[in-house]
Amino acid sequence: MALQASVRSYLGIAKEATKGTAVAATDFIPVAKDALKPQDIIDPLYDQGLRGSNVLNYNYIPGRTRSTFDFGGAVFADTIGYALAGVMGSVSTTGASAPFTHTISLLNSTSAGADAQPISYTLTDFYAVNVRQYPGCQFSDFSLRFNADGMLEYDAKSTGFASTAIADPTPSFSTVLPTPVWRGTVSIGGVSVATAMTGNIDLIRPVTPVYGISATQNPYNIFLGPLEVTGKITFLMETDAELTRFLSDTQPAIVLNWAYGAGASALQIQATITKGAYTAAVIERGEDFVQVTIDLNAQSNATDAGSSGGFAPIEWVLQNAKASGTYA
Repeated sequence: MALQASVRSYLGIAKEATKGTAVAATDFIPVAKDALKPQDIIDPLYDQGLRGSNVLNYNYIPGRTRSTFDFGGAVFADTIGYALAGVMGSVSTTGASAPFTHTISLLNSTSAGADAQPISYTLTDFYAVNVRQYPGCQFSDFSLRFNADGMLEYDAKSTGFASTAIADPTPSFSTVLPTPVWRGTVSIGGVSVATAMTGNIDLIRPVTPVYGISATQNPYNIFLGPLEVTGKITFLMETDAELTRFLSDTQPAIVLNWAYGAGASALQIQATITKGAYTAAVIERGEDFVQVTIDLNAQSNATDAGSSGGFAPIEWVLQNAKASGTYA
């Protein structure tokens, strides 16, 4: 065997029909090398039965298994939909041909016995030495990061079942380019602003591997808890506008929108927070010019809820060439 280059790696993904039943990758996501971090976890069990010696552990016994799979990098307007749909759960797609418009919102249900958990995915890690599949992956965390000088970036975290080795897949990547932040627009309270410089929007759901007794080390289920959306935005401070929104508890609508291209090649990534509560505002003097950094907590509302109804703190809209049924 030869020593392998880490840059030969790639990531595949496919939605599952049955949670935990692995499926071959149907799409491939360009990710940053340093952000691709799959890990198998085996909880240790130890035989500590006393045997008359000054020792604690006599035997190691593998316990329950699970995996975590983190990845991220520059945002591509087509493949970013998998992690977003994995956290949010509800996807409604319109359009008869490209570009399709995907509205991604929180999956809710008021029906007894309904499954209100997002879809699970199989992640495929080609790491040049071998290839491993990670089935049953539920996305619990998604963070969108933006800096006016750079690329739109993200991080995603998932939890799933133990991995297995598989044969080499045949990767195929789309021709969509990553998104530079300068293509975006920001509106606060319905008014376009040009002073936003950096920031992040963080989606977090508690994730719990749930274990039953059924002659397997893998979980019975990977369960996601309620969604919380927080963030931070740094603005050039020319007026007290953003400070006043905090002091007066305005809770403005915040829309971050990257839309570009035309015709079938049109692309869009849009995040809408209709009730953006400012929870802190700090005047910054670290640069030669004055800035203000606000912390926000997105409050749930009916406007940001999708086709499944209820309440939601954020709504996403993607536009790309991916057809209906791609993400969920």
